[in-house]
Order: sequence, then structure tokens, then C-alpha cells
Amino acid sequence: MEIVTHVILVPFVAFGHMMPFYELSLVLAKADIGVSYISTPRNIQRLPQYPSKLSSLVTFVPIPLSALDSNLLPEGAEATADVTANIIQHLKAPFDFLKHLFKQFVVEQSPDWIVINIVYHWTVDAT
Repeated sequence: MEIVTHVILVPFVAFGHMMPFYELSLVLAKADIGVSYISTPRNIQRLPQYPSKLSSLVTFVPIPLSALDSNLLPEGAEATADVTANIIQHLKAPFDFLKHLFKQFVVEQSPDWIVINIVYHWTVDAT
């Protein structure tokens, strides 16, 4: 089946955001809309697998975080569940470095829609 409409989803890295975006991706796929769900590799591993009948319409796209000052975040921290409340703000800085990889993906894929969540101001520059 040829995908006519393609949507990129970019949720914030808290499971209270990632799971609703996951549910949205299921609804879109059921409507025969192609979805690229972008997150970090570890966060993608923690999400449920898509039902096989929808897996051809939904693609997980892992974009790794850039390593910043290792004193700011615990090793392997990619979601708010991985850090204490007093350092959640340090999750935002590494995500700003995803801008160039994200822009490259958008140029290659030419999506019809990009749905972003909260802090990814740089996604606007990618279009």
C-alpha cells in the first residue's frame, strides 16, 4: 500500500507525553496515515510494539542524544523517568542538539504534517 499522507510525531521525553503520542500514532495508522515516531533509542525501546497490521504504517525513528557534560545527567538518562525532579531541566539542552539530525530527516522524508510537543522550538526551523 502506498502511503499518501505522512506525519512526523515528536513528543516530549516524559511518558505522560510519549504514550499519548503513541496512541495518536495508532489512530493515524488505523486511518492509513504513515507515521514516523521520533524519540531517543532508549525511549523507543520502552514503548510497546505496534500491532503487526499497523507496523507497516508506523516507524520508530531513533535519534540519539548528544553527549553533554556528564555531570548534568545520569548515564543513559533519556526521559524524565530517568532523573530526579531537580534535574529535569537538564534534559532539555541535549535535545536542542537534535535539531540538525531532525532537519535532515524532514528534508529526506518531506512529511505532510509535523506534530511537536512542548520544548522543541527548533522543529519549526526544520521545515
